[in-house]
Amino acid sequence: MEFITNFDQALSSQNLNFIPPVWLNYLLRNATYLGDSRLMALLIPLLGLYLQRIKGWRISLIFMIGTTGACLTCEGMKNLVNRNRPEVAQMRLEGIKAPTSPSFPSGHTFSAAALYPGIAFILMRFSSSLVLKVALPFLGVALALLVAYTRIYLGVHFFSDVIAGLLGGFAFAIAMALLIPKPPDLNEC
Repeated sequence: MEFITNFDQALSSQNLNFIPPVWLNYLLRNATYLGDSRLMALLIPLLGLYLQRIKGWRISLIFMIGTTGACLTCEGMKNLVNRNRPEVAQMRLEGIKAPTSPSFPSGHTFSAAALYPGIAFILMRFSSSLVLKVALPFLGVALALLVAYTRIYLGVHFFSDVIAGLLGGFAFAIAMALLIPKPPDLNEC
């Protein structure tokens, strides 16, 4: 554990030395909200309703239970581990309220890694387009990785918090995809 703590501290210190161009700073500060709990509270039911309309209640429930379960699991882990966040002096907080919840795992990252790849994997499963079968998972994973990086960039999480969030969220996304029944092969009819 000491190695991880030392690595996290060193990376947090080096992060402050990175001065991005104005446009990148703007992008990263705003992209972090893709993992915000308020957005999740809006997206999960809306995407669940969308899935219900196009694929039925079973698919919708798998998605909504999986993504909500990911968010609740993350909160439980945060309270169980109760790790302190990086020092406020290491955070880029201009215009952002300092987070007060425990640091491990990153909730924004955990939620984003469950939601975006999860919906992408589900929609990919029912797509007949090869382009969509490749593009949807790529986009879902890219959004999760973007949110993960923003948490490190802003200095509100350690590297290990973000890695744990990615692993936990991706596990939920994969579980949702595996629980979705295989669509019938139209050639067999």
